[in-house]
Amino acid sequence: MSLYKQLWLAVIFMLSLVFACSFIVSSLSAKNYLEEQLRMKNADNATALALSLTHQDADEVLLELTLSAQFDTGFYEMIQLADPEGHVTILREDTRVVNDAPAWFMQLFPIVGEPGMATVMKGWQQVGVLTLRSHSRFAYAELWQSTQKMAMVFLIAMILAGVLGSYLLKRILKPLDKVVDQAKAIGERRFITIPEPRTLEFRKVARSMNDLSERIKQVLAQEAKRLEKWQRQTNVDKVTGLMNREPFMKTLDAALHSDDVNSTGSICLIRMSGLMKLNERYGRKVIDSMLHDMGNALSDMVLTHSRWAACRLNGSDFAMMAPRAMQADEAAREIQQVLGEILENRSMDKEVRLPGAATIYAHGDTIGDIMTRLDSSMLIADKEGASQIGVAHKGDIQLTTVREQMEVWRGVFDKAFNGHLFSLSSFPAISTAGELLHMESPVRLNWDGEIISAGRFLPWINRLEMSGMLDQQVIDLALKQIEKDDQPLCVNLSVAAVVEPAFLTWISERLSTHSDAATKLWLEIPESMAFRHLKSFKMLCTRAKEHGTKIGIEHMGHQLAELGELHDVGVDYLKVDTNFIRDINDNVANQNLLRNLCTVGHSIGVIVIGEGVRTEEEWATLQEVGADGATGPGIKLPGV
Repeated sequence: MSLYKQLWLAVIFMLSLVFACSFIVSSLSAKNYLEEQLRMKNADNATALALSLTHQDADEVLLELTLSAQFDTGFYEMIQLADPEGHVTILREDTRVVNDAPAWFMQLFPIVGEPGMATVMKGWQQVGVLTLRSHSRFAYAELWQSTQKMAMVFLIAMILAGVLGSYLLKRILKPLDKVVDQAKAIGERRFITIPEPRTLEFRKVARSMNDLSERIKQVLAQEAKRLEKWQRQTNVDKVTGLMNREPFMKTLDAALHSDDVNSTGSICLIRMSGLMKLNERYGRKVIDSMLHDMGNALSDMVLTHSRWAACRLNGSDFAMMAPRAMQADEAAREIQQVLGEILENRSMDKEVRLPGAATIYAHGDTIGDIMTRLDSSMLIADKEGASQIGVAHKGDIQLTTVREQMEVWRGVFDKAFNGHLFSLSSFPAISTAGELLHMESPVRLNWDGEIISAGRFLPWINRLEMSGMLDQQVIDLALKQIEKDDQPLCVNLSVAAVVEPAFLTWISERLSTHSDAATKLWLEIPESMAFRHLKSFKMLCTRAKEHGTKIGIEHMGHQLAELGELHDVGVDYLKVDTNFIRDINDNVANQNLLRNLCTVGHSIGVIVIGEGVRTEEEWATLQEVGADGATGPGIKLPGV
């Protein structure tokens, strides 16, 4: 029961107790007062009536007529005249049932009036003893009416007290609402802070929870810095700060095997021809400083694009992977311009050439084919003796322009949305105990008798700004599938689900309509989009969790420095990117990285799942370092 209800019950109980006590005290006092008044009235009436009968010489006929007339007034319950020997000579008694007050009330407060007695004389001779008792029904009626009036006054007072108390209680408990919201948020793994209320007791609670939230935030920030430091030490070139060759190739390989928007894009290679001569002329220290500046410039370029990656392949070659960039030479020219400016600022631009090569990679390509195309184009560009960009084509992929391809895909998507040609595939994500966490469900396009994987068409969906439409259709498909199979199901959302305000309203309505299925729906957002639009992502998390839907971050591990920002988001799970899972059984550095990431995640109640697991060795290593689950081609449902 809520504190608000408990306080209200306490107020009602106290008012009822006061009324009961007042009712008992006042009723008993009134009862005693009325009994005393009846006793006095009976004594006075008996004396007066006896004196009147004495003046009539106690004639028997007159006695009976007088007593009958007096009784018929209706004010007496009993009039009796007994002779000196005690024999009743005249008796008038009212035996009617009293109904001036409820029976229970008369039983609770019985009014017993002491009868009045007086002697009737005839001269000096005693005729008899007159006994008289006034009727108690008038006393009961008076007592009952006074009780009703008192109850009415208390009822009005209670209503007024309720109205006033409600207002005061609302003001007093207003700070408690924030405390309750904070406690609820902490229960949802959102460690938020709130202003401290003025009420002393609430202030102590809020301060304690604020301290908890701040400690969690600090711990996450410290661990994030430590994780990033380890990552840089193992995967980053010390001179330029860019990725080394091996992690870059793993990133490229993961993209080629992925099933999302990053599986298609551009990759380019820039060579610094003449670097050896610069080393001989200026010395290693100066050249290392220049390379450091180049690395910073390329890192800044990467940060402005989602999932881009820059690498120093060897002493003089720089590579850049640009997912979703469909113009092969654009990224290459951008890198060439950035590096050229640094050389120009150091007056070295005349001594160094920057030939480059670029090509489009797509889902299903191999690293060997891509590097062969780049090397061939680089040889041609380098021989020309200038800073040229050679573009390598795969087959006839470049026979049509990007604009023409966009128009073709637009027509495909229009028909696909209207004809409901999208579907969901299913791959299990299981826990370390072998239980199903959810079914990983990437979207598929059923077109012209072929099932097209998401990696092939998502880049064009994104480029044509149809991601929001696809997100809605994917969620509808997922909810229907859950209602059919009664299994938890996970779908990927695009950046449109985070940045478009209308999507929040839409998803709230849809999850409300499918409330049961919503509790088995898992939603995930790419790491780069979650951190880039963190405020909007928090709003999406709040809306989803209102309906019991789980929400997480996929492709985790590239922005570990920002891990501390998740302290008040409330995500349910993190999916570690395939780059860090690939061959983790032979990579001690990634094992340590993932072990610490799991520790940090568990400290805030978040489960950690590995992506793209291919082998039993990788799965066994994940379990060893503390991961909670895994998904990928090497993961099967128990018994399958």
